Amino acid sequence: MVSAFDFKDYITIPIMADPHYRKLTLSDLKSMTQVLAQSFEDDPLVSFILPNKKTRIKTVAKFFRAMGRLNIQNNMAFGISDPLEGVAVWNFPDKSLSVKPKDFLTFIPLILSSYPYKAQKARPIFRQIEANHKKYADEPHFYLDNLGVLASSRGKGLSSKLIRPFLEMADSQKVIAYTDTVTKENVPLYEHFGFKCMEENHVSRTGITVYALRRSAR
Repeated sequence: MVSAFDFKDYITIPIMADPHYRKLTLSDLKSMTQVLAQSFEDDPLVSFILPNKKTRIKTVAKFFRAMGRLNIQNNMAFGISDPLEGVAVWNFPDKSLSVKPKDFLTFIPLILSSYPYKAQKARPIFRQIEANHKKYADEPHFYLDNLGVLASSRGKGLSSKLIRPFLEMADSQKVIAYTDTVTKENVPLYEHFGFKCMEENHVSRTGITVYALRRSAR
């Protein structure tokens, strides 16, 4: 899922952008968690699962810390700036997420929080996201799983530097790119990168709309 951004993030960087991004390591985990937790604090899906804003960011930070460790270990996490201002998680066509038994220990703080119980009500949303992904990207593809830029750093073109280089990789490999969002304002922003909104699904009794976005190789 992708958090909301300032449109200036997308238009200040030329097409063949110098990436400047770096692959994150476990030493970046704390900063990565903070960037994503803050970026997704008001995300519609996160707000639906965790309506109590006072405790939301602490709970969602536990989620991103657990997932962030897996993303880093699987070489799927990328960041920009030092200290970290933006984070992107990209899944690659030739690689799937590898989880070892000991990795489940990192999920204990999340399991002991209110998140698992409250996430149950979002199961129809997750099913729709999964169905769209399978429908529109059932082939080797680059998948933008998560993207977040600190609010204080928006308007500097950082998100472009975390997106364009990977789309160029997809083009060079002649494969599609795919992402999804539950934030309507994100749709034209991703269309700016060549993504096409393939479908929008209003999930009943949730107030959430899922947007499926696919980009053909150029």
